[in-house]
Amino acid sequence: MKFRHNKKRNTAFIYEVLIVEYSKASMSGDGNKKNKLINLLKKHFSKETLLRKDLDIYKSFEKTSDLDSDMKVKLIKEAKSQFGLLDRKKIFSQQTNLINEINKNIGFSAWDNFVSNYKKLATINQTLNKTLPPKKQILVEKKLINMLAQQDSEKNPFPNINNLAVKTFVKKFNEEYDQLLEHEQKKLLEKYITSYNDDGLEFKMYFYEEIDRLKNLLNKKVGKNTSLLSEKLQKIIDRVDKYSERSLDRTLITEVMQIQSLVKEINQ
Repeated sequence: MKFRHNKKRNTAFIYEVLIVEYSKASMSGDGNKKNKLINLLKKHFSKETLLRKDLDIYKSFEKTSDLDSDMKVKLIKEAKSQFGLLDRKKIFSQQTNLINEINKNIGFSAWDNFVSNYKKLATINQTLNKTLPPKKQILVEKKLINMLAQQDSEKNPFPNINNLAVKTFVKKFNEEYDQLLEHEQKKLLEKYITSYNDDGLEFKMYFYEEIDRLKNLLNKKVGKNTSLLSEKLQKIIDRVDKYSERSLDRTLITEVMQIQSLVKEINQ
């Protein structure tokens, strides 16, 4: 069953579009575009902005593995309540400003980006807005509960821990893996460990910067090696080119660490 959804009025979707655009700009080495995207993200999604508060309501549906069915129903009820308490007219106005800035500075093609969790974001949006007739509204909320149940088996890409735990963990991590991991691998993992501070935004930016660096190094090696090795390296580059279409999870992080190790080995 399909219901209409205006993706440009979905704050979480707009945020994901900007993250995808940032990943593409990083991987293509477009510094000018990256700066524009960073400015947009900081301007519209920094702490205490209305759009950030709106985004946080969507984000509340990301870590639900510790909630039973009754708690998920209560979560939906509370999310709808908080969503309604925000000044929706001001949010609409700020969304309009952001949409216009994206169209002007990034380009209309940004809206064609593939957002991996689009269906879930659309369902959350329809649940929160409560604009459907009663029967359809209940069906949408049931669909969201089913999505949350499926999500329980997925791993959360960003840890939910406090500052003291992070500092302790990083210290032990550095002591244990100092001789086992390359500098680049340790830095990537440390960024990942501390990514809870800003909803993973800094980590995402660093992650795609690192992908761009690895891709450039691999491209340089393609022309300097035998045809067989070049062919294998090109397959890796082709795979890296599609990273912006994949969810940033532990599987992808592990894969990038393997490429980091490969690049180090080739250089030696």
